[in-house]
Amino acid sequence: MRNFVFGGNTTYGQVAGILMLDSVIPRIPGDPGHAETFSFPVRYGVVRGFPFQDLVDLRHDRVQLIVEAALELEREGVNFVAADCGLFSVFQRDVAAVLSVPFVGSPLNLLPLIAGILPARQKIGLITGDTRILKDAHLSAAGADPERLVIRGMENCQEFRDVVIGRGLRLDPDAMQAGVLTAVEDLFRSGESVGAVVLECTNLVSFRSAIQTQFNVPVFDMVSLIEFVAGGYRLRDFGSGFVFRKKDFG
Repeated sequence: MRNFVFGGNTTYGQVAGILMLDSVIPRIPGDPGHAETFSFPVRYGVVRGFPFQDLVDLRHDRVQLIVEAALELEREGVNFVAADCGLFSVFQRDVAAVLSVPFVGSPLNLLPLIAGILPARQKIGLITGDTRILKDAHLSAAGADPERLVIRGMENCQEFRDVVIGRGLRLDPDAMQAGVLTAVEDLFRSGESVGAVVLECTNLVSFRSAIQTQFNVPVFDMVSLIEFVAGGYRLRDFGSGFVFRKKDFG
């Protein structure tokens, strides 16, 4: 039987499409905006004319800008589209309703799943960029139960404020990691039994292993979710490793 390769795209082999806000802050491996984060090929698309503040303000009237960028990634042949900020949760249904491929809008989508598998007495520690920015609407759009959450933010970390909020162009990874660990430590000082940590802010994923090592707790984030969805496209023979199902093959 002969195998044929079919065209229709300009480039091929990208498994995931990553939607980025129009920002030029530094990014290091672990951040979805750094291509070396992933063990499989990704393609990036930028949501032009849609600033971060629109996510904060829940600007549903401007969702078409997100949809257009996501559709462009779909046309370029990715298997699914993911967003680079947890606050995209409020647009999950709007974007997914238009695409013909899956849309992975936010690590907040993990919260119901993790709450369902943790012991009932345990809560999820949620680390967000700024507790004053994360709104109830962002959580409810993801189906999260606020009663199962202990939430802490990075607003007291000067490095986070300078780089992520202030859009600075110089990152001190050690200072950022120290701020992340301080926020997580505050979770465990809450007096609640925290069984897992979820990082809402994708700029914090680079420090996942530091959290796991210091606090001996499972940590989940946007990269965890993207890798989970990507795993659904792997054609894995348990006797001979795995390969990705290519959209460019018939």
